[in-house]
Amino acid sequence: MAELHTLALKNYAFNDPSKYQEIEQRVNDQQPPFYRGLNAELHLSASTVVFRDDQLLMVKHPYLHQWLLPAGHVEYEEAPSTTALRELLEETGLTGVNPILVDINLINIPANPVKHESAHQHIDCRYWVQPTFQVAETAELSTRWVSRADAPVEFQHYFELLNT
Repeated sequence: MAELHTLALKNYAFNDPSKYQEIEQRVNDQQPPFYRGLNAELHLSASTVVFRDDQLLMVKHPYLHQWLLPAGHVEYEEAPSTTALRELLEETGLTGVNPILVDINLINIPANPVKHESAHQHIDCRYWVQPTFQVAETAELSTRWVSRADAPVEFQHYFELLNT
């Protein structure tokens, strides 16, 4: 994944080259493709980091019951950046432009018997997206805008992007 090497060179304080090496090793240990339904252990997903003023957009995850970034599975033959924009629209009703890859994470996902999914991992590509604030449709999920102090610890470091 060339994206991992590109990210390792970025100047973001939250970049961790050892994390990217771990993800690359996990990818190398698995048989592609990394899509839901085609690989039981490792799925590709994409998230959006969206700011309005100094607040980060969060959605209430329906299964995990946590406030997270808008996100979802990358569909077969879909670019992760396209997934990020699609999931932003579906989950929040907002449209966005100019997705910039800022981080990739390996996330442990618990089993979901409702979807008949066993526990697995996501390679989550996180894109900083500029919102157009045009509500295109009704949001699927509850949303809220949070300050750095109110954001879950996992996402607080993304506020650094506001200073770039």
